[in-house]
Amino acid sequence: MGFSRFDLDYWKTPQQFSELLSGLPKSESVLKQIERRSSFVLRTEIASILRKQYQNFDQDSLVFEQIKKLELKNSYTVICAHQPCLMGGPMYWVYKILSTIKLCQEFKSQYPDYHFIPVYFSGNEDHDFEEINAFQIFQKRITWNENAGPATGRMPVNGLQDVLSNLQMIFERNQNALNFIQSNTSWLQQSNNYGEYFRHFVNHLFGDLGLIYFNPDDAEAKSLFAPIIKNEISSQFIYHNTLPANDQIQKMHYPLQVNPRELNLFYHHTTGRKRLTKNDGLFQLVDTNVRWTESELLNDLKDNPVNFSPNVLLRPLYQEFLFPNVAFVGGGGEIAYWMQLKQCFQSVSIPYPLLFRRLSAFLYDQSLLSKITKTPFPPEAFLNPLQDLEKEFIKSQIPENIPDEDVNSIHMLLEKIRVNCEKLDASSRSSIESEIQKISKSLEHISSKRNKVIKQKYEQDLMNIRKIKDVLFPANSIQERIQNFLPYYFIFGNSFFETIMDNYNPSLSRVCLFMENKI
Repeated sequence: MGFSRFDLDYWKTPQQFSELLSGLPKSESVLKQIERRSSFVLRTEIASILRKQYQNFDQDSLVFEQIKKLELKNSYTVICAHQPCLMGGPMYWVYKILSTIKLCQEFKSQYPDYHFIPVYFSGNEDHDFEEINAFQIFQKRITWNENAGPATGRMPVNGLQDVLSNLQMIFERNQNALNFIQSNTSWLQQSNNYGEYFRHFVNHLFGDLGLIYFNPDDAEAKSLFAPIIKNEISSQFIYHNTLPANDQIQKMHYPLQVNPRELNLFYHHTTGRKRLTKNDGLFQLVDTNVRWTESELLNDLKDNPVNFSPNVLLRPLYQEFLFPNVAFVGGGGEIAYWMQLKQCFQSVSIPYPLLFRRLSAFLYDQSLLSKITKTPFPPEAFLNPLQDLEKEFIKSQIPENIPDEDVNSIHMLLEKIRVNCEKLDASSRSSIESEIQKISKSLEHISSKRNKVIKQKYEQDLMNIRKIKDVLFPANSIQERIQNFLPYYFIFGNSFFETIMDNYNPSLSRVCLFMENKI
């Protein structure tokens, strides 16, 4: 169905990974996690940082109420993390964020004495521009044409108006889309870089649901986290503390999601975000001649902490260090590398959160449902492999269209005649055998003509089945990893989000199927 073996195993039976977890992903585990987080001391600091990040936004909004709640001792967060992909990128970005919001609502319902605040930890420091610069609408790929350079959140917004123009051509008759595009134009005018623009984008979609957008590329936040960065520089604690978990994961016959480097840090240089390496006691930026001794690098950390950037394995610790977090929401790949990190968290006394698997879903629009009605299969059948569907379809047609038992009966009768004629004279046997051969060839001719007609009929039906599969599994991937959410948002608005949240139940190991006529 397109999900990895590890992902499915964690989804269905997380208890088999208990040694790599702080608790099972269920609401009953939250109280123990709250106890672990009760000594969190950076509430005032993180609230101050967030107010500065949101300084140009409406201070009477729900987001500011959420920031204020963070200062309360009975407030905790639930966090998801993702790169700031253009227009949100693939569909699962929306699923991840809405799963996080829904989880906060569920925790609040079960533990009303506490506040639970959803946080989107945006990967603004990632520098792989090609991972965020495009999105797909229907069969069209829209790309932000810009030269890659610094961290994506620091990039200027040049060229994004062309992206909006392309989007407008697709949805020129949809007023909701046109209003949304106009808002995007306004956000671009208010933003100095892509990270600022993306905050507007996220806030417009999820601000009224209480989601806080956090930009980790922040000097004050990095200054708070500097002692952990110093530890990584001096002792490379990530690499050493992932070794036991890596060994355990591989003994369970799963591949490692991330191979830890000896030093798990990047550095924001004038030439871009570069990986830090350590060789022969010296620290160097990859692809440059820039070098430091350890004492020089630590002095730089003290003076310019914002230049230091955690990689994929250090970022989770940065996140959990800054927030009173009880749960992390992610997909299978994210959970896989988080499981490598439990001992890393313990080594620097940062509580390790619960790991919840986000919602996964397939969307069946009206056009797709119409195609499905022309097949003998229900919608859920199309989650099965294409080869199985084709075989099942052909098998279902055989009784009606291919009476092979009749042909076989004739052949059996001809064989019986042949046997019964064995005692006749040679001339008679030869004449009868000749007639049998003529009949057999006629049967073959009839079957050939019949099969040709049937194949043509099947080909149309099989092509329809293939087209349905291509919508749900484009480019041999999963719909949620390719298609963007905007077409559905433009049609249904917030009710689309509500449907997603209503169907997310972390205690159930299921993939949701959303039918357009039921949203």
